[in-house]
Amino acid sequence: MKKPITLIILLLLIVLVLSVVRTVVSNGMSTSGSMLSRVSEELDYYKTENASLKEMVYLKASLTNISSEAAKLGFVDQKTSFAISSSLPIAVKQ
Repeated sequence: MKKPITLIILLLLIVLVLSVVRTVVSNGMSTSGSMLSRVSEELDYYKTENASLKEMVYLKASLTNISSEAAKLGFVDQKTSFAISSSLPIAVKQ
């Protein structure tokens, strides 16, 4: 008869300890909510800033921008090409 009573007391103690642990964890999480929202806002800010910087890189690396900058610096397109020796065709029509 002693075993069921000790089992019930043990189960009640486990329930009590788990309730206290749950309360402590809940209080800890409730105070970290403001920090979580601040980190979330910073993450959103950096995501938008990153997207803006990517767009600026794409604009600077575009071929039209590079071409216009080259023209401003005095580079010109090479209109004529020359070869030191002419190459023979690979397949000659007979």
